[in-house]
Formats: sequence, structure tokens, C-alpha cells
Amino acid sequence: MASNDLAICELIHPHFKGTDIENSGHYLVLWFISYDEFISQKFQKILDTMREYYWTREISPPHPFIRSYWNILSKKKYYTLQIVEGLELSSGENVAILKTCWLRIFQRKCRNILKERKEALQKRKELSYREIHGRWR
Repeated sequence: MASNDLAICELIHPHFKGTDIENSGHYLVLWFISYDEFISQKFQKILDTMREYYWTREISPPHPFIRSYWNILSKKKYYTLQIVEGLELSSGENVAILKTCWLRIFQRKCRNILKERKEALQKRKELSYREIHGRWR
């Protein structure tokens, strides 16, 4: 296992997975995705099956730690590939530390910087228009 991998993950619910109550707040790695699988989009069928399973399921017992468990499962963003650091527990289960959130934060920062640059360029254009014509647009 590399330090960062692509994987399909799922929040652990002790009622469905039959795991210890102490692992209930972690993400369980269902599949690690190789480069070839990523390029050929083979993982998409797995994500569609997961989405269909959880969206057609009746609400079951509440999660012991996560109150909004069913709200999290109802979001489209939940059923995506994640960048993870995989860890193997002593029980043999693979759990994940999600790293995708840092990528999203970086993307948001880049969008904000580009927006500020665009606004500054627009102000510069408006200022040069006023210098030439003597009035604002």
C-alpha cells in the first residue's frame, strides 16, 4: 500500500458491518482503485451500486456516534473516489484516513485567488476607462 491511494470508502455502521463499537467512527475501505481501473472507469459501477443500495434502503437503527449518518449517505458527494491513507487494523480490516478534504480546501483557495485577480483586473479596466472618457461607465 502506498502512502496515498484512491479508494472507495464507507462509514462504518456497527449494525451492518458487525464491527466493534470502537471502530464505528472510521471509514472502511471497500476497494482500492488501481491506475488501470481509474482510467477505464470500472469503479463507476461499484459507486452506482452503492448509491442505489443506500437510496432504496429504509432508514435503519441510528449510528451510535454520528447523528447525521443517514444525511451523509443521502449526499451525492459521499459516493465518489477518495484519496486516502490506508491503515490495517489488528482485526484485519482496512480503514482510511481521508485526504480528499485537503484537495478541496486547496481548490477553494485557488478559486478565491482567481476571483480576486479577476475583480482587480476589472477595476483596472474601469479606472482606465474613466481616465480616457472622464466619467464612469
